[in-house]
Formats: sequence, C-alpha cells, structure tokens
Amino acid sequence: MVKTTKNNPAAFQKIHPKTLLMIIKKTARKIFNGQFCAAINLLAAELLNYFVQNRTKNKFYCNLCNKESPYFFHTANNIRILRNSICPNCNSRKRHRGLYEIYKNILEKMDSPKILHFAPEPVYFKLFQSYEYITADIELADVDIWLDIENIDYQSDSFDLILCNHVLEHVKNDKLALIELKRILNQSGCLILTMPGDWRRKETIEYNHPDGNGHYRDYGLNFLPVLKDIFFRIESIDLFKYNFIYNLPLGLTDKHDFVFLCYKD
Repeated sequence: MVKTTKNNPAAFQKIHPKTLLMIIKKTARKIFNGQFCAAINLLAAELLNYFVQNRTKNKFYCNLCNKESPYFFHTANNIRILRNSICPNCNSRKRHRGLYEIYKNILEKMDSPKILHFAPEPVYFKLFQSYEYITADIELADVDIWLDIENIDYQSDSFDLILCNHVLEHVKNDKLALIELKRILNQSGCLILTMPGDWRRKETIEYNHPDGNGHYRDYGLNFLPVLKDIFFRIESIDLFKYNFIYNLPLGLTDKHDFVFLCYKD
C-alpha cells in the first residue's frame, strides 16, 4: 500500500469508538503476536473509549479543527495508556494540539522563514501555506521531497526552521540524524523537536528491533545531554502549559509531551 500524509495521525480523519467485537479481535491479535503489555494497555484504553461515547456535555477543545467535544479518545502502546489523546474530529494527538501553539509563537518571531517539515501532518498545512515550506519524508508518497534524515541531501545552512515531530524514534542512528539536522540549519535557525518518552525516567529504553510502532527507542532524560552536546542552545517546553488557554482544555498532560527548541548559534 502506498503511504501518504493522509495515513498519518492529524490528517482530519474522523474517529469512531470501536465495537466490543473489534476490541476483542484487536486485543487477541496483540496477544497472538506476543505483545502482552501492549494488549493489556490496548484493552483498557479501548474499553474506556467504548463507555465515553454516550457523553453529551463538551469537555475538550481542539485548536486544530476548532471543535468542542464531549471526549478525546484514549490510546495506548506497550508502555503506557495515553488519556484524552485523540480528537475524534481530526485525529490529532495531544502533541499536535500543543505544538500548534509553539509553531504560531515561533513564526511570529521569524521574518519569512524557509521551513523544512519531516513527516508532515496535514492539520498544519494551512498554518504554513504562506511561507516557503518544504515537506519531506523517506517513504510518504505525497511529500515535496524524499529525504533520508541520516544523510540529508541539502547544503549546509539551508533552513531557518526545521520541524521534526515524533520522527527520531523511527531512526536507527538518531545522533547522526541530529548532526545532519544541525548542519542544514541556518546559524540563527531553530529545530523544533519532539520524541515519545518518559520524562521522569532517567534512561532511554533501547530496543534490539523496532517495536510494533516502528520505534527503536523510548526516550528518557539521559538523551538531553546528547542534545546539548550537538546544539549550541536547547530550550525545553512542557506542552501542558497550553492546556487551559482556551475556554475548554486541550487534553494535554503534565510532564508528558516536551518540545525541544534546538539552536545552532
């Protein structure tokens, strides 16, 4: 199957609760594949989703599709359950709603930036449409250019702003990728970086082989010195700070999604 940006989260797909039969089948498939922790977390998350669908009072707001909702769906992986993560109207995750506020703030400080966006999410396209904006990936068919993030085919100092949201965990040599991202960043430019992880855990969990989501690792605090060794300056932002800036919360979680603003100079 040809993969496109429409297959990614945050592509304006409407999401509906699964039936009990679908939940059982999906859980059984995880168990059959030996993913016992993932199966338990999946079952718990999907059962919670099944029972929230009768809510009628709006409790959350999505700043990407501009809709209020009685619930955001929970999701899960082999490590954790992510509560109130998925907007049922646009399929955005917590990080997408928080990043939107970061992106807006950064763009206000830049004068006509040249932007490179890895694994781009369609919910952001309108935000960037008035800029010199290039989308990139190694396998998505509808991006502007195919790039290997470990060996980027661009000259040094090419971009003012680089967006890399939940990409590094899919990269075998993430340090090499960071060195390449720094190389193509302008001297005054900024890399906006997010990775899945546990930001209360000291160590990054490394996998011998990519997990069911294609992740080579789940990041921990020991990755921060790696960033500091590569970039001149690092600023970290807990996206939870944006949770209550609208009339209803965005569904963000304290100390769950961190954004790293990485500066070359």
